[in-house]
Amino acid sequence: MKGLAQKVVADRYKAAHAGLGPMLGKEQWVAMANRERKALLGASIPRSGHHYLARILSLYFGGALHYCEWYGPPDCCRQVPCTRTGYPVTYQKSHDWEFALPRDVKEALYVIQYRRPVPEALSDRDLMRDSISGPSYNYRLTRDHYAWWLAKKASYFRKFHEKWFERRLPNSVYLNYDTLTRQPQEAIAPIVRWVDGAVDEQKLAGAVAEASKSRGGPREAYKPRVVEESAHFDRDLLSAFEDYVLRHCPKLEFTAELPGSYEGHFLHGLILLQDPDVPLPAGEHDRLDAAARLAPKHPEVLLRQARRALDQGATDAGLSLLEETLECSPYFGQAYRLLIDACKSAGKALPASLSSSHAIFALAEYPGALVDIAKSMLDEERLVNAVAALTFVTVIQPDNFRANHLLAKTLGNLGRWSEARQYAEKAVDIKPGNEANLKLLANIRSHLGLGREAAA
Repeated sequence: MKGLAQKVVADRYKAAHAGLGPMLGKEQWVAMANRERKALLGASIPRSGHHYLARILSLYFGGALHYCEWYGPPDCCRQVPCTRTGYPVTYQKSHDWEFALPRDVKEALYVIQYRRPVPEALSDRDLMRDSISGPSYNYRLTRDHYAWWLAKKASYFRKFHEKWFERRLPNSVYLNYDTLTRQPQEAIAPIVRWVDGAVDEQKLAGAVAEASKSRGGPREAYKPRVVEESAHFDRDLLSAFEDYVLRHCPKLEFTAELPGSYEGHFLHGLILLQDPDVPLPAGEHDRLDAAARLAPKHPEVLLRQARRALDQGATDAGLSLLEETLECSPYFGQAYRLLIDACKSAGKALPASLSSSHAIFALAEYPGALVDIAKSMLDEERLVNAVAALTFVTVIQPDNFRANHLLAKTLGNLGRWSEARQYAEKAVDIKPGNEANLKLLANIRSHLGLGREAAA
């Protein structure tokens, strides 16, 4: 049996009868497996209709198609094209974040998806969610972060255009989101034809109709996004963003939706800061200085100016810039972290600004720095504040020894012995041989009236 082992055929056959795949006979599975393998390689700008396209193709090809998200399945081969056996068609997803997807797989069909920059950005922004592991959500809700995020996206558009549009591949299909959503059958037919040699129009129409149900209604009821109605619509930022993308990505062939220019706008400074390949404006010789002239009070700019000052030994100037940064942006976690590190290196006490509730919520992604703040609170005998900060750390990083030990010690000082015991015991689990924590636990047990045998 060519290309498909007997066991794989049997497993697919069982899965089909269990409702997990198309209802095909064994002979059909074998015939399907022996077809010439076809590889579809996706390179899509986010929010450009990739999942809609993938759903249509999955419905059309059924069990003949293996859809691969690359970063999803734990057993993924991580190869291009996909090496998964037993499927006549493989379709791999990639946003090509690192621009490492090869362009030279001649036996594959590349599916390049793209979208107008403003609707794409607004749709992508809609996906923003609170996350313990990421930057402070409070900071990400600010206009400063929105601008920084758009600057990064502008650079991504430029690089995506440079790689995939300046020299279009002959073995490719380019899908504009607007065309895909308004004329899905016509847009997808070339892909189906490349795979099968012909298109079953009725079958494709059925796949489109079924896939469209997940988009809120029949295809004829689908309405394009009205950008002004978005909760994230910011005319000033988005017009500068769009102007930059359209000027640097002419082969997208989009026209502007919003009036405005990126030249002289502070967004341009943030792009300069993030994208070292973008030429500096005339007369500029230093990237950070150029960014600072365009975006003088942006926290990301101030942070880098402070880091430069600290690296050059100008400690007081660096600390002053960090304090200014946090006055402008009190939820900016990176500035708190650098300020803590700089104070520790200089042997200076942590400033009062680090003891605020803003700092606690800003440092969710830097639990070690948050413990340093809690220690400063303890030194100031602000025990309740320290408990709040340390409890937060033990939630987001349960195995942080310092947080558990200090929390046990603080709760003991507050007379909360039972609660102190659980954190001291957790600290023992993390570092069984730590003498200070063993003594602390013994003291807590003593206050609880527990002998060694009972405690053990």
